[in-house]
Amino acid sequence: MSTENPKNIIRSWNLQQNFASGPIVQDSLTPPVYGRIRTPFVGTWREQQLENALDWDAQNFSVYLPESLMVLQSLFLKIKLPANSGATAFKRHPGIHAVKSYRIMSAGQEVYVCNVKQHLIDYMQSLSQEQLTAFSTCYLGDKDPQDSVARTILVPVLLPNSTYIGRSGGQRGHGVFPCYTGSNRVEIQITMNVAKTLSSDPGQAPTSIAGECSFLYHQAEMDSKNLMRYSDLRGAYSIINRRFTELTSGFKSAGANTETQWTISQPQGCVVEVMLLAFATDSDETKFGTAYLQPKFFRIEADNVIQKNLDSAEKILIENYTNGFVSPNADFAQPARLCFASHAAFSDHKWCGGYNMSLASNIRFVFEFGVAVKYKLVSISLQRVKIDAQGVLRAYLD
Repeated sequence: MSTENPKNIIRSWNLQQNFASGPIVQDSLTPPVYGRIRTPFVGTWREQQLENALDWDAQNFSVYLPESLMVLQSLFLKIKLPANSGATAFKRHPGIHAVKSYRIMSAGQEVYVCNVKQHLIDYMQSLSQEQLTAFSTCYLGDKDPQDSVARTILVPVLLPNSTYIGRSGGQRGHGVFPCYTGSNRVEIQITMNVAKTLSSDPGQAPTSIAGECSFLYHQAEMDSKNLMRYSDLRGAYSIINRRFTELTSGFKSAGANTETQWTISQPQGCVVEVMLLAFATDSDETKFGTAYLQPKFFRIEADNVIQKNLDSAEKILIENYTNGFVSPNADFAQPARLCFASHAAFSDHKWCGGYNMSLASNIRFVFEFGVAVKYKLVSISLQRVKIDAQGVLRAYLD
């Protein structure tokens, strides 16, 4: 029988003091302390039927959060999606294509606007293949292989505390949303995509969803003292999340093997990254899916001085990898990114740097693709969302 005698290894530990002088960060021999959460709660569901006016291509359809709503964990737009016409399969993950944008309003003023597809793709890029399959099957109506059968999809509404406004990977959560805001009720305006956007063949499309839409509220229920505490945070609620700002106005065209420039003036906010979202040129933008194309190079200039220069395809890949954008699943390819935080993929969980572009008069983005594309430039900035003493929701970039 063989035996082991690790005494020489153990004696060598005393010779490693240059490396063993730091603070203790882990004790593998002691079990972790059993703790508790601050406030016990249980989740319940509540559904609100929406008017028939909410249908494909609806613009700024308005819904106010009910006055009786107290503490909200999450909110979904539930759509009973009819079968696609012509027995044509839906696109993969059809739920990301249904809603164009949510506009969050308070006291008649816009707080922020979210492009649903951009936010959800960015979130889903951060999921493992197993997580993606479970999430998209549960909420977004995905099947593998996809078919034309009717299904129910639940599209997340991107409230300030929404998990899907950030990326997977943090362990701290995003809290709840306090719904009591006095006379200043929160309004959500929904803009829908056209029906053919969900279809793998734009010549086919599902029929009307009028009368088939509802809001599905996931409430947090707790004892009466804590319910009052968490439902009314006027003057106290403050959360930092991410704002996507389109630097171009809609998709722009770029020719193959042609240097393309886009200049903007006096941008604002703490920008943690800029995404270059590009698809192969097509006159019908509803055909665009989730397969982003990457350029041959990508750089940013401030007042004609180069700030970052990803001058090869390899550097573009390394920029994504070293900043945590590793695409653990095969369904969502990463776009090219210029990252200004030290680990930009997790900048929604903690501050790790950024670029305040207001220090320059003009910012220029320069890139070149090997094929003709349509592209958008989208910046991701940190924003603080607060509820003031009057119950008005506001968002700030500085």
